[in-house]
Amino acid sequence: MTPSSPLTVLLAGDNAVMRAGLAAHLRRASGSTVLESRTGAEAVKTAGEELPDAVLLDVHIPAAGADPVRELSRLAPVVALAFSGDREEGRAAVARGARAFLQYGSFTPPELAEVVAAVVRPGGEPAGQAEVDALVAARGPATAAALRAEHGLTERESQVIRLVAGGMSNSMISDHLVVSEKTVKNHINHIYAKLHVRNRAEAVQRWKEAESALV
Repeated sequence: MTPSSPLTVLLAGDNAVMRAGLAAHLRRASGSTVLESRTGAEAVKTAGEELPDAVLLDVHIPAAGADPVRELSRLAPVVALAFSGDREEGRAAVARGARAFLQYGSFTPPELAEVVAAVVRPGGEPAGQAEVDALVAARGPATAAALRAEHGLTERESQVIRLVAGGMSNSMISDHLVVSEKTVKNHINHIYAKLHVRNRAEAVQRWKEAESALV
């Protein structure tokens, strides 16, 4: 790999929908070559043969005996992926060798690509969620919380507006959150009503105003 060449990233997890969404994110955001594995053993075999630049590993990937975090960390930098209720498992993965962990639904495609680039970059890898939060639009959660408090957005609506502000289309948000596109549209319509805006551009502008108010 040269500094300007696209990365090769291995996605390891048994949820095909999640893998497809993450693969689409990486290809759109950074032009990465994406490999996929469904089990821990398969991921270790693929990593040993293909030598990816980084691995995105679901902490609940099926594993038979060997710890895929430890095994894969010997072959490439690992970013562990966990749901919001699995934060401790994400931290445990870092303790076992992962360079960082991310929570599903907490990042946009450019943010995901930046974290992958960070763990690959010599001397630039984050070591845990605090460092990742600094990379993954650190102001995003605060801005979403501010809009939620001021306009009565639900947790999911604040998550959706953050992804909209990150440049994601409805179909990308649908893949990212593993919900139907119709559900995304419903959330966005509710957001428009609560923010008193008429379209996506005005909603993003309201986001930017809220972000500026935090400075």
